[in-house]
Amino acid sequence: LLEKQPIIAVIGCGAIALTFYLPILREYAPVLPGLILVDNDVERVRKAAEQFHVTNYFTDYRNIVRSVDGVIIAVPHHLHYSISKDFLAAGVHVLCEKPLAETGAEAREMIRLAEENGVTISVNNTRRLFPSYARVKQLLTSGDIGNLLSITYFDGGEFNWPTASGFYFDSKLSRKGVLLDIGAHVLDLLCWWLGGKPRLVSSENDSFGGCEAVASVILDYKGCKSEIRLSRLSKLPNYYRIKGDQGTIEGGVYDCKTIIVTKNGLGRRVFRLRSPENELFDFARALIDNFLDVVRKKSTPMIPAREVLASIELLEEAYNKATRFSMPWYETREAIQSNVR
Repeated sequence: LLEKQPIIAVIGCGAIALTFYLPILREYAPVLPGLILVDNDVERVRKAAEQFHVTNYFTDYRNIVRSVDGVIIAVPHHLHYSISKDFLAAGVHVLCEKPLAETGAEAREMIRLAEENGVTISVNNTRRLFPSYARVKQLLTSGDIGNLLSITYFDGGEFNWPTASGFYFDSKLSRKGVLLDIGAHVLDLLCWWLGGKPRLVSSENDSFGGCEAVASVILDYKGCKSEIRLSRLSKLPNYYRIKGDQGTIEGGVYDCKTIIVTKNGLGRRVFRLRSPENELFDFARALIDNFLDVVRKKSTPMIPAREVLASIELLEEAYNKATRFSMPWYETREAIQSNVR
């Protein structure tokens, strides 16, 4: 007998769907006939359906909540919670783009709904799949560089993502910026590498009440100080350095296969890791492979939502306690304006 193919829907037909999810799902011939696209912009969803030869499309996801087996949530960040919870409550498996949610309470509710309704919720925190980052995790877990002293992680470049809606910079939708976006990857990596949730020491950004473009976060975990710097305005060194009392681990933020390990007294060694995945598209394919197997009940999620909960809580705390960078040129101007009034 032929295996019944799952009905999958992609919610949101913006850049992430057009760049990764739909080109990959098009490769799955048995799944394609039942694939459903949803976007509240009728022209956008129609064009996506034509481009990827999808027959079924809608402008309201509520029309299909009880008609699908699994959904990929590829909408703006602030909608992840509200849409995911409706599908989870209906017993539908969910693969959600990062960040899973904007608050810890939302993330916990999503996890609860999945567990209560016998389904799963996976998250696309892709960097966990990089062989380089997985090797870092192994080395830290085994104590290869001794007691951890510090972690530095710089990630930034001029924003060039071809966003369809422009939500990244719309403070009417969300006042959260680079920290919620890139930071969702970085804080999750640190929680994963360290094996727990660090303590927030400080959080600074350039926000005047809108979406921040530059952010700095200092964390502490059992005496290991972590410094994170993020930017959407200019290119940063884009590297990480983990220092222990017996050596260091270094690598490029976007280098998925290479790390450099320097051991005290043993010199420097470059690890070039082998993997069938070479770029982000390949890791997205691996994630979708896994999700389809999860929906078919043949596997468990590669990145389950519960594993990223600590990083979502940390993100929320970093926003709640954020202060603005010292900007004397603005502060002087504000003081003058205040005196004039």
